[in-house]
Amino acid sequence: MELRYFQIIVPLVCLLLIWRQIRAYQQAKSSIYEASLITVFWISVSVFAFFPDFFSEKIAQLFGIKDNINAIIFFALGLLFYFQFQLYKILKRQDENLTEIARKVALKDAENPKK
Repeated sequence: MELRYFQIIVPLVCLLLIWRQIRAYQQAKSSIYEASLITVFWISVSVFAFFPDFFSEKIAQLFGIKDNINAIIFFALGLLFYFQFQLYKILKRQDENLTEIARKVALKDAENPKK
């Protein structure tokens, strides 16, 4: 197996990002769930960088696509759309929570007017 530049650079960058996430958890800036999820993601990116042909062929076979790079592009687009939808749901939920809080504060202020 011939080692390419990205197969060295990507895992090193991933290690740096994992280290930053662990530090964020230690400083109570992220939860254990978030730290674990992000760590698993960067480990999987590192593994994918070491064996890109194997994973691209498996993804191509899974989706029935002949070309490996097209399979990776379609798979990445699918993941991006999924994450975009998840972000939309989170933002919508935050907007609803903010509206509820504003209503409660307005009702409380209406009951107890300041003099």
